Amino acid sequence: MRVKICGLTNLEDAVLCESIGADAVGFVNYTGRKRSLRLDDISDICSTLGPIITKVLVCAPKDLDSGMDMFIRSDVDALQLYSLDPSDIEELKEHGIKVIRAVPPDREEAGKYAHCSDALLFEGGVPGSGISYDYSSIPLDCCRRPIIAGGLNIDNIELVKPLNPYALDVSSGVESSPGKKDPHLVEEFVRRCR
Repeated sequence: MRVKICGLTNLEDAVLCESIGADAVGFVNYTGRKRSLRLDDISDICSTLGPIITKVLVCAPKDLDSGMDMFIRSDVDALQLYSLDPSDIEELKEHGIKVIRAVPPDREEAGKYAHCSDALLFEGGVPGSGISYDYSSIPLDCCRRPIIAGGLNIDNIELVKPLNPYALDVSSGVESSPGKKDPHLVEEFVRRCR
């Protein structure tokens, strides 16, 4: 099972995640979120990482042009979107941009984006809050690459492993304090996902 460590706020944590073997890292540029970084800072961190780890920008652009600009300026490999409609996502993909669309664990909402997104990220509640939910309610069968997020940590991985998602996405569940990753928790989370 693949692992994305999200909510990174510094180079040290990004290098840690890369060295431990995370498949992807996420950087937030989303107004009002406590782990939000400037696009220039995200670009600086991403330029230091190697080509194997996937770098993801977590954002909610106001329109298609903003999404394109954010992708270019941040030097990432993919966008994780909390906005834009299917036609905008299709246009981003026509430009070679990989898109993960965040959706609630709702079949109807997921169905709107399953055909146009590279993956769907199912998240309950407030992103980055560390609050878990009923993972068995996720309509994993409605897309090719379902990613489970929301309230994950080393103590509840066993609840989601039987669901066989494409990947797990963790943020606050591997932190020692908001925005600071705990090396032991990151390493243990990745190990338990393998």
